[in-house]
Amino acid sequence: MINKELIGKTISSIDFVSELYYLEEYELFLKGKVQIKFDELPKGLDFEFIITAQYPFKDRDNESIKFINEDLLNCNHVMEGGNICIHTSHNTNIEKKLIIDFNSLKAWILKYYINKDHDFNYEHIIVPEYLLDRRYITFLFTKVEYSFQKGDFGDVSLIKINEAIYKKEVNENFLVKSFKINNIEPFCQFNKHYIDSEDTAKGLFYFIKEQPVKYDRFILKNWKDFQGLFSQEFLRFLYDLKKKNLNIPLFIGYKTVENQIHWQVAIINLIKIPVKRTSLTITVSKKLNYELKNEEITWAITRDISYNYFFGRGAFSNKITNSKILIIGIGAIGSNVAKTLTRGGCKNIDIADFDVKEIENVCRSEYFFQHGLTDKTLELESILNAISPFVNVNVIKDEYFEWVMKSFYNDNDAKESLIQNINDYDIVFDCSTDNDLMYIFNSLKLDCEIINLSITNHAKELVCAFYPNIYDFVIKQFSNILNNDTKNLYEPTGCWSPTFKASYNDINALIQIALKQINLIFNEQIEKRNFVIKSDSTSANLKIKEY
Repeated sequence: MINKELIGKTISSIDFVSELYYLEEYELFLKGKVQIKFDELPKGLDFEFIITAQYPFKDRDNESIKFINEDLLNCNHVMEGGNICIHTSHNTNIEKKLIIDFNSLKAWILKYYINKDHDFNYEHIIVPEYLLDRRYITFLFTKVEYSFQKGDFGDVSLIKINEAIYKKEVNENFLVKSFKINNIEPFCQFNKHYIDSEDTAKGLFYFIKEQPVKYDRFILKNWKDFQGLFSQEFLRFLYDLKKKNLNIPLFIGYKTVENQIHWQVAIINLIKIPVKRTSLTITVSKKLNYELKNEEITWAITRDISYNYFFGRGAFSNKITNSKILIIGIGAIGSNVAKTLTRGGCKNIDIADFDVKEIENVCRSEYFFQHGLTDKTLELESILNAISPFVNVNVIKDEYFEWVMKSFYNDNDAKESLIQNINDYDIVFDCSTDNDLMYIFNSLKLDCEIINLSITNHAKELVCAFYPNIYDFVIKQFSNILNNDTKNLYEPTGCWSPTFKASYNDINALIQIALKQINLIFNEQIEKRNFVIKSDSTSANLKIKEY
């Protein structure tokens, strides 16, 4: 329950609250109005406020107290409806929390109302999320290699990627594949998996250059407000579209900071085109005049997911993400490495493995039960594309490493071809635990980075070795130094297919520490030294020992 008496008494005691006009109690909230006045603000400001039942706790990610003044919409950090955006802190005591929140309001008044401060960080304009036929529609795009000019318009190619549940409603998700203007078609910077997909929908675009806003941050809500922003040529084009019961997205583009382009999408029904001819009178230019109707706009959801935003919260070193990478062996180790590199922003990953995914592989690798028995490479390719629209994944034929390399590595002519093919990569992760392949790699004169990763039974240790000091180091570790139990192996189908025992958690912990160390080495350009990660049998501590 909300303690109305305590809240009213506390608010009235705050020295810069010159008057508490009223405080009304409803079933789940309190509503009131105050006047704020202090030395720098001799003429008081009135604010309505609402305090919900969760107070002093948050309501999801929002404060459970709101201060409202619709006359201040021209100030920064005021939401539509006059809700003041304040920055406050946590406190579980109602009285202390009220004092904190009212002081945050005072700080907002000083900064944005009195001093008229402007923040340097760009914030996207505020767009309401509309439902269309009880569903949301979302469009995801990236920057393109094209310089849009004011008045440009054309077609948009779209790919529907799925229907999901968003805020308890159906949400149709589309990727923008390309924009078409005259004979030019700049593509979004998605990977070939998406760019090579067939178009599933079409849209239109118009570049207006200026932001379509009111009070510098609220998007325009009526078509009439766009009059003068669209050319007569484009309005005529819209007016002449074939009238049919079809919704079509109109991408409206404008510039933001540093000449970046952003798009907002208005949904137009072709039967109800929001354009009219004003009259049949021929103007001086011999063209009919067209106007936008006084109708509300249905805005869709848009997101700029360009690479720098998609991975803006964290990525691997550019020296890794920009590399052409090959992963050999995509079992428990290699599949984890592949997914981590993909989530870390890597753009080009080739994968190779001769094996199939058995159902019992799922418990400790990165595969899914729902795909059943399948080739590991094909399932992992699908998984990586589902994680990132920026990773280009290629499957290398398994015969190359299992047959070609092992058969011809000693042949002088063939060896040159092998070296050239391997050197086509910047980084090769050998996760195959194949001693024969490890020996061959170590015997070739290569210019690329070879990183060998292997794990002992029960995942007690992980061994990481860098070319050219791989073969002897790994063999010595497993044969003479590490306590690798080779007797207690898991043999699911017989002695011909033994594998080490370890849980997903044990394996993943070692691999993530190893990749963190590898990323550090590349990012800081420090000496590549082989290392072993050891787990402590009596605790969860992992220790790295370098050689």
